[in-house]
Amino acid sequence: QVSTFSGHIQFVSIGRGSMQARRGMQHMTHLTPTCWPALPPFSAEAEVCREAHASRASSTFRVLTWNVWFDPLLGAERQCALIREVLLAAPDVACFQEVVPEFARTLRESETVCSLYDVSPFAVGNYGDLQLVRRACNAKFELQRMPTNMGRSAVISSWTSLIPGLHVASAHLESLKSPSTRRKQLAVLAERLAACPTSVICGDFNFDSTKTWGDWKRGKPACPPEELENKVLLEVLPEFVDVWPLLRPDEEGITFDGKENPICVQDSDEQMRYDRILASAGPLQPVAIQMLGREDINDWGARPSDHFGLCGDFEVRR
Repeated sequence: QVSTFSGHIQFVSIGRGSMQARRGMQHMTHLTPTCWPALPPFSAEAEVCREAHASRASSTFRVLTWNVWFDPLLGAERQCALIREVLLAAPDVACFQEVVPEFARTLRESETVCSLYDVSPFAVGNYGDLQLVRRACNAKFELQRMPTNMGRSAVISSWTSLIPGLHVASAHLESLKSPSTRRKQLAVLAERLAACPTSVICGDFNFDSTKTWGDWKRGKPACPPEELENKVLLEVLPEFVDVWPLLRPDEEGITFDGKENPICVQDSDEQMRYDRILASAGPLQPVAIQMLGREDINDWGARPSDHFGLCGDFEVRR
């Protein structure tokens, strides 16, 4: 039998799913994606979003970042659940990583999404970054090239209304054992935003603040705390603050969690804080941050993505 979603064929992959996921899909047909259903109208969620935008104080704004996972495993169903949660969170800007062409197309074709947000216009390639910025912000979009062997770039939106002069850069930094490339990518963003005192950098940074990937397999850490890759933030972006540890210092903030999200994360021992929201420390005051995407979307425990999203609130110091 073939899994269906909104009357359309829903194709799945088991390449990165857990054994539990494979057991849950043992009766499904595995094919190459050829179609992706349109998003539903989200009427109720859109109304919640509009009301939240209308009531938000003029000196505050909300940033959301989420690696939406390029895997075709229940891709359209996961997108539907993810966008529903995004609309209910009502961010002023939503920054997505690992956006596949079908995900981007359905966003751009959604009357509901486009009535609320401007969509960054750049092609995502096989997968890439995309921003939704509240229409009232009158944002201008820029594609920032970065050193990469994986086709990575950053999307930057500059706002001319609501919070004039705010710049939001979102990026998916180089994956795997690429610390030198990630440093160069962060340096590019630092240089680009040097003259933009009101700035946010967010996305999937692909390193953790307390451990090195694979430490759980080694028996002892690969390096002491003072030598972790995370020090690059102080060295390259000293004017920016990492919002999660600032506001929730007693919580690990794990956004890629093989124990909590075993359907989408293959290694149950991999628990990493890959995803970040950084804010320029002077003009911006972080006031709240939370995770998204921690609820099951079906009866066998799939989540909207292999990553959890982050949603942060800020006040602008006038």
